[in-house]
Amino acid sequence: MKHSDRQASPRISQQGSVDALFLPDLCNIRVLLLVIVTAELLAFIITLAGSGIARLWLDLGLVSLFIQWVALSSVFILCLSRPLLARFDNTRSGIISFLIINVVTLVVSEIAFNFVSPPSVGQGTAAHIDFLLRNLGISVIVSLFALRYFYLHHQSSQSMLAENMSRIEALQARIRPHFLFNSMNIIASLTRSDPKLAEQAVENLSQVFRASLSDTNKQITLREEIAICESYLQIEMLRLGDRLNIEWHIDSEVEEEKIPPLLLQPIIENAVIHGVEPLPNGGTIIINAEYIDNGKILSLRVSNPYDDSSDNCATYSNGNQLALKNIDARLDALYEGLANLKVKKEAGKYIAIIEFPSSFLHRDGQ
Repeated sequence: MKHSDRQASPRISQQGSVDALFLPDLCNIRVLLLVIVTAELLAFIITLAGSGIARLWLDLGLVSLFIQWVALSSVFILCLSRPLLARFDNTRSGIISFLIINVVTLVVSEIAFNFVSPPSVGQGTAAHIDFLLRNLGISVIVSLFALRYFYLHHQSSQSMLAENMSRIEALQARIRPHFLFNSMNIIASLTRSDPKLAEQAVENLSQVFRASLSDTNKQITLREEIAICESYLQIEMLRLGDRLNIEWHIDSEVEEEKIPPLLLQPIIENAVIHGVEPLPNGGTIIINAEYIDNGKILSLRVSNPYDDSSDNCATYSNGNQLALKNIDARLDALYEGLANLKVKKEAGKYIAIIEFPSSFLHRDGQ
C-alpha cells in the first residue's frame, strides 16, 4: 500500500455541545448587533407615541441614549453571568435574568433622572417616582417578551436537533448491517483458503465494527476515520492482493478535524467493490483530504477507476446509489445545507467529493 507521511497536527478541534441554557450567547457580535437594532426600534416607537413633531429628534436622541444604556448594560452583565446562569435550570436562570434586566433599568433610570432628564419629565418626588415606574413598567413588559422569545427559540432548536439526531441514528443503522455482511463474506472466503489470514481479517473487522457501533452523536477526528478505513482496506487487500492499491494524500493540518463517523469508509468500500474489484488488473484508489477556500472548507475526495465500456458502469451506479444517498442525507441533517456531496466521472475515473465547513472556524466563531 502506498501511503504518504502524515504528521500529528497540534491543533485540536472540539465538537460544540448543545447549550442547555435557553439564553443565546450575548457575547456574540451578531447577537449584540441584533440587541442594538432592536433597542433602537423600541426607542423610535416610544418616541413616536409620546412626542410631538417639533421635539421628535431631540426626544429620540435622549430616549435612544437611555434605552441603549439599559440594553448594553444588561447584555454586558448577562454575558459575564452566563457561566453562573448555566448552572441553574431554565426557570431559575430566567428569573435571575429578568431581575438583572429590571435592576439595571432602575439604576440607569435613576442616573438619567438626576443628570440627563429633559425639562418635560418634571422635578420633585412625584415626578421622580413616576419616571422610575414608567421605565420599570416598559422594562418588565419588554424583558418578559424577550426572555419568552429566547426560550421558545431554544425549545424549537432543541426539537430540531433531536429530530436530526434521530435521522442520523437511522441512517447510521443502515450502514452497519451492509458493512458487516460484506466483511463476513470476505472472511468466509478466506476461511477456506487461508485460515491465518482469516484470523487477521477478523481482528481488523472487530476494530472497524467497534467504531461502527460507537455513539453516532459523537464526532471523531479525521485521523480516527482514516484508521477505520485502513483496517477495512487491510481486509480487502487480503482478498484482492496486488490488484488493490491505495494512495493517501492527507494534509497534516486536517487530521484533527472533526467529522461524522463512517463518512469516508462507505465511499471507499464502494470504490473497492464496484470500481476496482471488477477490473481484471485492479486499480488504485486515491484519497485526498485538504482545506480549501482559505481554510473555511474541508474537502474529502475519493477517486477510483471504473470501466465505462462494460456493464459494470450500470452496476456501479446502482450499487453506489444507496451509500451516496445515505451520506448525503447525513450531511444534510448535520450541517443543514452547508455541506454537499458531489459525484463526477472523468477519464475512466469515478470521483466522489465531500465538502463541509471546517470545525476549527466554527469553533473560533469566524
